[in-house]
Amino acid sequence: MSGGVVIIGAGQAGGRAALTLREKGYAGPVTLIGDEPVPPYERPPLSKDMLLDPATSPTWLVPEDAWAAGDIRLITGRAAAAVDRAARRVRLDDGTVLDYDHLIFATGSRPRRLPFQVSRLAELRRLEDVEALSVRAVDARSVLVIGGGVIGLEVAATLVQKGLGVTVIEIGSRLLGRNFPAPVAAALAERHAAEGVILLTGVRIRDLSDTADGVSAVLSDGRVITADFAVAGIGVVPETGLAQAAGLVIDDGIVVDHDMRTADPAVFAIGDVAAWPGPDGRPLRCETWQNANITAERAVAAILGNPLPAPETPWFWTDQYNLNVQLAGVTGPEADGARIVSQAAGAGRLFLVLDGDRLIGAAGINAGRDMAACRRLITAGARLPAGMIAAGSFDAKAARDLLRPAAASARPAYA
Repeated sequence: MSGGVVIIGAGQAGGRAALTLREKGYAGPVTLIGDEPVPPYERPPLSKDMLLDPATSPTWLVPEDAWAAGDIRLITGRAAAAVDRAARRVRLDDGTVLDYDHLIFATGSRPRRLPFQVSRLAELRRLEDVEALSVRAVDARSVLVIGGGVIGLEVAATLVQKGLGVTVIEIGSRLLGRNFPAPVAAALAERHAAEGVILLTGVRIRDLSDTADGVSAVLSDGRVITADFAVAGIGVVPETGLAQAAGLVIDDGIVVDHDMRTADPAVFAIGDVAAWPGPDGRPLRCETWQNANITAERAVAAILGNPLPAPETPWFWTDQYNLNVQLAGVTGPEADGARIVSQAAGAGRLFLVLDGDRLIGAAGINAGRDMAACRRLITAGARLPAGMIAAGSFDAKAARDLLRPAAASARPAYA
């Protein structure tokens, strides 16, 4: 009997791979293994809606009965303990052995941890984390958030709205230095400060310890910060241990090709854990909701022998207060030297990242519709007319016109 496809990891990527196999007509067995005791759920609401109101239900990937209805064997509360690639078998932590024809690693990532043993230090990655964090916040008056990246700032925004005094510590010279254009990071910093969040950048934590009624942090500049508890949001590391033990190539992730296939043709990796060829050919990981879906679709296409989906511009969003911030294309340190042009976009603002006249990236604050047009322009490698770049407001219609073949007699929207 065929072992079908076995997927290790029941997060966004693993769950989407299982569902896509059925949507695309795969008729063999599909087994999805998750170490959490619940079906797959969306992670973005953890730091926002669910932390703000603990009564908020998880956003399930699909209704619970959809797994059985799709003839997908969902195994929850169990972890894969070993993979035997020669025999094409997976052994679970309870001794169960599963055969496979194709194996997909969707093991995701885990929070990077600080080198301190502190009982009042929380993290946020799973349902159990948001539940524990919500309990801590009930009687607390203050919190120290370590890390001025996306997760740290989403937690800060949520907890200050719950009435806590929030201090954010960031080792970098500014917030969001990993992938946000400086003007967008500055706008978010200004909003956090206006909401009462204390932002300390360019400092590191030398020591973090429990006190009688909270935590105490000694900073690199000698300051001491106290709070009722602390939350670490200093990034994640890929869960590669199982794959490495199985003999797969690891380079800050499980190394795969454009098909999401490892050096073993029967084994794939998707989502946060997959290191697939970047623009320069070197392995690159991407930790976004969109990437989880895209890589799942690519792996399924390869398993079924179908054409790979068309490339998409990398895209990401974060919601903080009433600000929806979206990024697309090249927006981080790799955009240094590029020109950034700010334009009004409805009630929001757009920041266009330009290499000459070619749009290589964009960031928008409350500019979702215009960002959708920018994503298409970036994917198309579009060059923007000088008048469009110089305009004070983004013209979505003119942007869409750039994506359409023009009639011979058509006049350009901008001279």
